[in-house]
Amino acid sequence: MNLPSLHSSSNQVRSRPRGLWKESHGLKQGLDLNHELRAVKRQRSEDTSSDDGDFEGYYLLEYSPEPVGSECSDMDTSEPPLETESLEDWEDLKELFTRATEEYESDNVNEALSLLRDVIHESARFMLLYEDPSMLFAEPRRTCTPEPALISTPTTPKKKMRITNRIPFAPWYYSFFLFGNLIAQEPSFAVPNEPSLPATYWLAALDVFETGENLPSRTSGRGCEAPEDWRMAIVWGRTLLCVADAALTFQQQGPDAPPLRPEPKWPSPTASPFAAIAMRRPPGSRRIVLETADPHDLLLLAMDHFTRGIFHMPHTPPLPAPGTTSVSAFNRASELFTIARETRSRVPGGRCWLVVGTARVEDIEAMAEARGWGEGEEGSESQYSSALDSEEAEEAREGLERAVEFFERAKGVGTEDMEIADERRAEGEELRAFLVEALLTLANFTKEEDKREALYGRAQLLGGDTLEGMEVDGRQS
Repeated sequence: MNLPSLHSSSNQVRSRPRGLWKESHGLKQGLDLNHELRAVKRQRSEDTSSDDGDFEGYYLLEYSPEPVGSECSDMDTSEPPLETESLEDWEDLKELFTRATEEYESDNVNEALSLLRDVIHESARFMLLYEDPSMLFAEPRRTCTPEPALISTPTTPKKKMRITNRIPFAPWYYSFFLFGNLIAQEPSFAVPNEPSLPATYWLAALDVFETGENLPSRTSGRGCEAPEDWRMAIVWGRTLLCVADAALTFQQQGPDAPPLRPEPKWPSPTASPFAAIAMRRPPGSRRIVLETADPHDLLLLAMDHFTRGIFHMPHTPPLPAPGTTSVSAFNRASELFTIARETRSRVPGGRCWLVVGTARVEDIEAMAEARGWGEGEEGSESQYSSALDSEEAEEAREGLERAVEFFERAKGVGTEDMEIADERRAEGEELRAFLVEALLTLANFTKEEDKREALYGRAQLLGGDTLEGMEVDGRQS
């Protein structure tokens, strides 16, 4: 690349690089113009005289060589400074999002849906306005104009702007997650032209997560140094749990599952918030598809995000001294309990292990059938037994055993006495159904005949009439 000569007279003005916010002044004679120039701030030495009272401060200019393009490259794509109205709009969006979450937690479904729609549309507008919304909080970049650096102590401290939230995508992804949860409760909540499948909103939330992780300010190492958002990691993990459950449900339905609509071709990014997401989706990211997604892999990924969030979660400060009235604003133990309670709000925690245990069922059955099991051939039982020795079968048994343990712990009593109060009957029936499913599946993958029969017996005791006529391991129960 041929660079223009930097030698010039005193009245020559340097060209203004793209992305800079201030004009550059003319260069003075007597300086080495073979290099780019930059201002460097130096501290006052101890022998610097300050007896002269004619000036309130002393200034020192120093120029040192700097490679062309390090700070003022023509490829700089910094966004212009934001107007005050943009920050005010952002504060309004945060207030709107706070109201939406309060209505959601108060079970005011209609009001929560309306507010969440507003948050989603307003967040999409921000994404279309700014390539990197985190520039809302970025400090202005230093220009190439050398400015005198004050080396005496200023009389008035510089006022700093307090930043309350540096995660511009937080309202967007969390609103999609909450909206999907409400649609999962009742698909009729969706208005015309809105998807009635909750997984659509959860997948959109995952796209927003990926977009936020690949912002230019995070990948280039320049711009706003946003702190690690542990809440985002927790919500990311919860979203993956929902997608894993939706993928497993869809795959278990088999041919009877309703066909999923492909992502529409949007005419423009402003046509829908989903269109804005599709436009800003990172090129290298791979979207999760319910038809082919592996629930086991999704659960492992969710576990990684939960671990990430818990790792970055702040610790509870020490208790205040006796006699003080200060109350801690954050309680780590309470937050961890809240994460577990919210994650298990609709489905007991044991179902996570049930998903892990049943994720490999089809693979194991296909392996056994390929080896001649179930065709009435001599030695078919031994072929099935060899399939149960596989690594997939071992992982399935481990997950199912832990699922049974979690379900029985949730019941609070042993499997022999499952009497529960009337007000908790609905919850108990749901837990009972999950426990029966876990016991039957575990029995089918148990090699020892005594243990297998014992598991079948426990499932029969819990399931009762619901198991009549059910085919279990090639037999009628």
